[in-house]
Amino acid sequence: MRKITWGIIGLGNIANKFAQTLREMNDVELKGVASRNKQKSENFGKEYGINPNKCYGNYEDLTKDEDIDAIYIAVPHVFHKEISILCLKNGKSVLCEKPVAMNENEIKEVISVANEYKTFFMEAMKTRFLPVNQKIKQWIDEGRIGKVSLLQADFGFRAQFDLQNRLFKKELGGGSLLDVGVYNISYSSFIFGKTPTNICSNIFIGETGVDESVSVILSYKDGEQALLYSAINLDTIRSANILGTKGRICVPKFSNADTAYILTNGVEEKIHMPFEINGMEYQVREVVKCMNEGKIQSEIMSWNDSIEIMKIMDSVRSQKRFS
Repeated sequence: MRKITWGIIGLGNIANKFAQTLREMNDVELKGVASRNKQKSENFGKEYGINPNKCYGNYEDLTKDEDIDAIYIAVPHVFHKEISILCLKNGKSVLCEKPVAMNENEIKEVISVANEYKTFFMEAMKTRFLPVNQKIKQWIDEGRIGKVSLLQADFGFRAQFDLQNRLFKKELGGGSLLDVGVYNISYSSFIFGKTPTNICSNIFIGETGVDESVSVILSYKDGEQALLYSAINLDTIRSANILGTKGRICVPKFSNADTAYILTNGVEEKIHMPFEINGMEYQVREVVKCMNEGKIQSEIMSWNDSIEIMKIMDSVRSQKRFS
């Protein structure tokens, strides 16, 4: 497998974590970074040993760098569509942070470009690639807990209220649903593997116009349900419980899980699968694998998955709101 060279657009906290991941991996190399602030780009590059000539003060120059194979996009999600398309049109494979776009129409536009240019594109939903979650999916497929009928999942945290914080800015895609609720909905899609037939939601809108908490019920054609809750005004347990006719699985911190518990026949089993680095390495390996195999999308986090998840979130946001 050839080594894949990476660039990063957007140099905040999550980009630092991604850069740390690449630094610890053997089959990849971080070759360039870009920020709209040239000094920030150079400071970031110095931290990770990047040639100063590859530390750009604009995004377009990085996308035109012939030494870069793939780009990780880590800017606020309102800019995901625009930058993804810029990268794809310049022949760069893309790993774009979640949520992959602001709505269904945007992600369809991005995927249309990826398909036209035959260039790899994937949403960076690392949760799906974690070894524990892959093991859980295997258990479910093997029928270890029977027919799965219920998923309960929550992801919430209490953010310090600040008018300057992007979480409370509607124009920057603030609110709980896009920021953390996407984990819940994507996990439901991952566990059930199909599209819900009915979507019901309650949304609390705060004083800045963003959803500060959201509860969602997804119903499926064979009677399965997902009960989901997200918040930026409340610290939740952040666990997932998967209930089947023969047992159940509990996943603490499901979005970043390394441990799970399965209960069958009255006996509980614990599985612990620690990360090799920080958990981001597994989605990076998927990108590298797909690129080396000439694929333009992942089967684990497919284009259709991203479209269906965004479609659900569009439906949730269209329903009655409370403030």
